[in-house]
Amino acid sequence: MKEYLEQAGRLRKRIKRKINEIQILRQRAEGMNGSGINDMPRTTSPDHSKMEGTVFRIMALEEEIKETQAKYDALVTDMDRRIKAVEDSDDRDLLTKRYLEFKTWNAIAAEFGYSVQHIYRLHAKAVEKLRVDEST
Repeated sequence: MKEYLEQAGRLRKRIKRKINEIQILRQRAEGMNGSGINDMPRTTSPDHSKMEGTVFRIMALEEEIKETQAKYDALVTDMDRRIKAVEDSDDRDLLTKRYLEFKTWNAIAAEFGYSVQHIYRLHAKAVEKLRVDEST
């Protein structure tokens, strides 16, 4: 389960980084066309090769995001399928909150009205059921 959370976290961070990089590239591209309002002297003609390179980089990043998103979606879909196979609805709720909604232990404990320590115990039992259901 820890590996799943780590992998999902890495994929979410990778997607976020690429989205941020696209935003930065788009801001730079806007500055390349000379339409920004400032007191700096403007060049008479924008550098089209830089603009073209930026556009290609944005397109490549968008494709990388699609690929990473597909991996993330497949990972989450598999976990969702495994969680739905658990018979006990309370166990399914706990596993869903942790592994599909990515909630913290404190948030889960508050929602269930239990201490974090008790949630840990419930989680351990739910994970065992998840593993048993997965192997059958």
